[in-house]
Amino acid sequence: MEPNAQNTTQGTSEPPPIPEQTVPVPPVPAAPPVPAAPQTYVTQQVPVMAPVPGEVPPAAPTSGTIAFTPMSTKSRRRVKRSVIAVVVLAVVAGVGALAVMFANWTRTPEATVRQYLDYLAAGKASAATAMADPGLANDKRAFLADDVMASADARIVIEDIVADTNEDAKTRTVTATMQLDGERFTYNFTVSSAKPTFGVLKNWKLENSMVMPVRIMGDKVSKFSIGEVTTSVNAGDMSTGTEFVFYPGIYTLTPVDVGEYIDADPVTVRVKPETGSGRSGDTAQRVQLKGAYNSKLSDAALSAAVALTNSCATVPGNIDQACPNAVRATNLAVLQVKKTPTTMTKSGEKGSYTGEAVFSIQSTSSWDKEPHDVNSTVTATVTLDENGLIKLDSSGQPVFKVTFGY
Repeated sequence: MEPNAQNTTQGTSEPPPIPEQTVPVPPVPAAPPVPAAPQTYVTQQVPVMAPVPGEVPPAAPTSGTIAFTPMSTKSRRRVKRSVIAVVVLAVVAGVGALAVMFANWTRTPEATVRQYLDYLAAGKASAATAMADPGLANDKRAFLADDVMASADARIVIEDIVADTNEDAKTRTVTATMQLDGERFTYNFTVSSAKPTFGVLKNWKLENSMVMPVRIMGDKVSKFSIGEVTTSVNAGDMSTGTEFVFYPGIYTLTPVDVGEYIDADPVTVRVKPETGSGRSGDTAQRVQLKGAYNSKLSDAALSAAVALTNSCATVPGNIDQACPNAVRATNLAVLQVKKTPTTMTKSGEKGSYTGEAVFSIQSTSSWDKEPHDVNSTVTATVTLDENGLIKLDSSGQPVFKVTFGY
């Protein structure tokens, strides 16, 4: 047969050639916890050997491409968050550095002084005191109050603030130029470096406050007010007054509780640096609250003078040491008032008033039996208490010392 003859001739029996085709490689069985490998297709012209059950076939060639296991969704999110966090921190650090730099540009000795003066210009006394306390007793700082400054007729106007050139010094001098009711003046502040906030923000502290001493004396006035604040001063003749401190401004001091027998007008005081008496050891400006006795006290003095005149025309009131010598005799046949005082004239500033009285007398003595008149001047001086104020009796009337001249 021809086929056999052909095989005999070639001497070797070969299987017929396998047509070229693509054979898929069976998937690798999944073995936990390793995830299943993706299918791989290999194009060859060789027989494909079936894998032995239970064995993992070698990885098929991929023409030089390395296969990576895909990142899980959770891992991708974690990486994304980390990157965002790093970026945010970098941005925050940059912004924070700029913020600190900008903040320190504004936290200067000049800015500290300006804040202090802004408070005073706005009448915020308590805020200014919190920045730079004058370190005085409470009885001297009664007028460092918001209400007092709010009632001021004028407060400071800031013109310029300049610091010295010692920029690296821990203590700086800052000069402020201001106006008070159109009058220009300057004041030097001492500012020292303070502990930084959070270790990076600069701070400056005022070492001196702009308060001025004012010595207030009362003449017939023991109390006065500024705004809603009222306080007392000694009104005695020998008093040197009471010292208070004020922030710069123009203030009106109004006498209060002077009583119905004294008139006292308000006094305006201009408080600014470098004002004072010029006396050695005492730079306080001096202000006097002066009261004047009014017509009511004159009327009260007249009543007191008339009362003594009538008493001196009666027995035994005539023997009072305050009565005239002529009417103090015990041998008078006639003793009467011919004229009582009708007006009283003010004599000096001590609360003294004078008037004229006339008595008619007749003695029982043989050498003086003729009736005659006795003219005498009566003086009524108001009595003051230890504080220099009018002393009143139980009925609220002024107490006078009344005497007749000899």
